[in-house]
Order: sequence, then C-alpha cells, then structure tokens
Amino acid sequence: MWQADEKITEVAGYRLTERIGSGGMGDVYKAYNPSLNRHAAVKILHQEAFADRFKNEAYIQSSINHPNITRLYEYAKIGNRLCIVMEYVDGETLSSLLHQKGKLSNEETENILRQIVPALAYLHKKEIMHRDIKPQNFKVQTDGTVKMLDFGIAKHKYSPKLTQLGFVVGTMEYIAPEQFEQKEQLKSDIWCLAVMTYELLTGYMPFEATNPALLRVKIIQGSFTNPKILVPFISEKLATIIDRSLKVNPANRITAKEIEDMLINKSRNEGLSKTFKQLSIQLPSKKTGIIAGVVTGVLLLIFIWVINKPDVKPFIPGKEITGTGDKQKVIINVPGIDNAELISNENVHMPLPFTVHGNDGDKFEYTIRADGYKDKKIQVEITPRRSSFEYNLEKINK
Repeated sequence: MWQADEKITEVAGYRLTERIGSGGMGDVYKAYNPSLNRHAAVKILHQEAFADRFKNEAYIQSSINHPNITRLYEYAKIGNRLCIVMEYVDGETLSSLLHQKGKLSNEETENILRQIVPALAYLHKKEIMHRDIKPQNFKVQTDGTVKMLDFGIAKHKYSPKLTQLGFVVGTMEYIAPEQFEQKEQLKSDIWCLAVMTYELLTGYMPFEATNPALLRVKIIQGSFTNPKILVPFISEKLATIIDRSLKVNPANRITAKEIEDMLINKSRNEGLSKTFKQLSIQLPSKKTGIIAGVVTGVLLLIFIWVINKPDVKPFIPGKEITGTGDKQKVIINVPGIDNAELISNENVHMPLPFTVHGNDGDKFEYTIRADGYKDKKIQVEITPRRSSFEYNLEKINK
C-alpha cells in the first residue's frame, strides 16, 4: 500500500502549497521553489497500477517544447511515489470560459484555434497523439495565451500498449469513431478538435444522447446538426473546418497542418492593399508628377473596382450550383455517408456536401445516391428562413 499524499510536502525542491486538482491517476498540487522563485504544478501518482502510464506521460512531455504546451520541469520519485513537476498555468479553462459565456464568437474561437492548432500540428509531426482534446484540457492565461494541458493518456508511436483490449481511452463525447475499435490515429485528434470547436461556437455538443450506447451509434454514423442551423452567423472558414474534420473515415479528414494553413490565410483585400501601397511608393515624383498623378488615379480606380467587384466562381461539380441572381444559398448534405452524391435532371453527378445558390423562391430537383442506400428524390427551395438541408438515406436490405 502506498503512503498517503499528505505526507509528501516537497518534490524536487518544490514545496506543495495547495491541491488544485485530482484525476484518474493522481492528484495535482500547486507548488513553489524558493531557489528558482518559480511556481509549478506537481502531479503525484496515487495508484500503483498506473505507474507505466504515468512514466509514459513523463516521457512524452519531456520531448515537447512548444509555447502553447505546458512544459515538463522534473520527473522524480519520492519514496515509492512517482511525481511529475510541470509548468504552472495560471488562468481559466476553456470549459470554464464556455460555462460563463454560453458560446464564443467567430473571432474568439479563431484566436483560440490559431494557438491550439499549431501545437497539435507540432505534436503530430512528432507522431504524438494527445487523445484527450477537450475544453477542460486548455487554459487561457490573462495575456490571452492558450496552453494545452494533461498528457495523461497521450500516445507516441513507440509508447507501450497500455490499454486493455475492449476498452476505449478518452472522453466519450469527443472521441472519434475509429477509437471504439482501438484503431486510433493522429487524425483522431482532429475529430476531437472539431467537436470542441463546434461546442465553443454553438454552446452545444454535436453528438449527444441519453445513454452511452446511443451516443456511440451517433458518433459512428457521424450524425450531427449543421452548426449553421444553431448559430447562422458562424464563419464559412470555421464551418468548413468542422465539416472537413468530422468525417467518419479518417482518410477523408483534413490534417492539423491544413487547418493551420486555413487559419493563417490573409484576406484578398489585405494583399491588394499591400500591393497598391508598394506600387504607389515606386512611382516617380517631381519631373513626372503629372504622369504619376494619372497613374496613381488609375491604380486607385482599379483597386476600388477589384475589391468591390462580386466574386465570380467557375462551376465546380460537387461544390456549388448557381441559379439566377446568385443572391442566396443553402447547403445540402447527408451526414455520416461519405460516398453520397447528388444527381441533377441533366445527369450531372456532384459529391456532397455542396451549396445551391439562387433567388428567394427558386426550386431545384435532384436525386441523392449512395452505395448501399436507396435513391432519394428531393426538392430544394431557396429561402432566407433556411440555410441548410440534411437528409437521411434508407439502407438497402441484402
């Protein structure tokens, strides 16, 4: 039997001051090292059965150095107790922030993701899975810095197999479909990230049920409500990240690096402004003042026309169909079925999801088809009262 945590008052020069948390493997204390004048968080293992997992956590965290991930300071043993000394993060968790505000804005969510996603991409480049991406495991400091916490169930490609056959590791509402079959991979973290993003933006979980069995079915089917139905003003960028991350087949999900690239892309207007400024600076002066003035005026007119002209996009099958006017749009999707396609009356085949543009009252007729399912004929009407249509297909009984 291991000795009680209360008997441990100091770990590696850090004096324990207060208990600040408790988890499945151990208790976490706030501590202070007077020699270093530094606070730390000290996790002390209280179940011997988890010693290997605890060592794995220390091994993984010791290999990490990223500004948005908590740092490991020491790995120590006091008596027969294993201890991890790590960076103390002062702030509130995303779950606490969400509880206070109900939901976050597009800007707030993007600011958070711009810090979380590079950290996740960094881990994935090192072939490390966090496996527990959720609001409780991120803290926002007073200066706005977001830190990733808790590597208790993280896994490296060289980590020993620590999970018993038939057991699922992670938080049920956030885990990816493949994790139920213990076929987890780096893209399982992407699913968890999308679930968290959905929660931050809407205040709701994409997958909810009254019992674990039903919840598992919903996750495996990938059946969730379009976030734009709950919160219509969600940005296209964030809606796309959610949609492309919550794919049942991991091969169809985007990577952390791809999400990072989407988040850091600058707008077309910013690029044009910079170009215009550079061109203006390069114009000659004095002797060719009149010419410079004319050229500047022309550039200004071109700049104003470019930034105000409507976006004209070519027809791309599976992406969008444009009706007369192109004033409004609705999104059509079949959640949970990756191979579904839409067929127009002209026999044009387009993969789902896609967007239909048109005037208020315009109607379009299509057939939805997917392998293993019965064809479904639909009629879509453009209306400002509805931004998306989701359909369920009936399986073919063999």
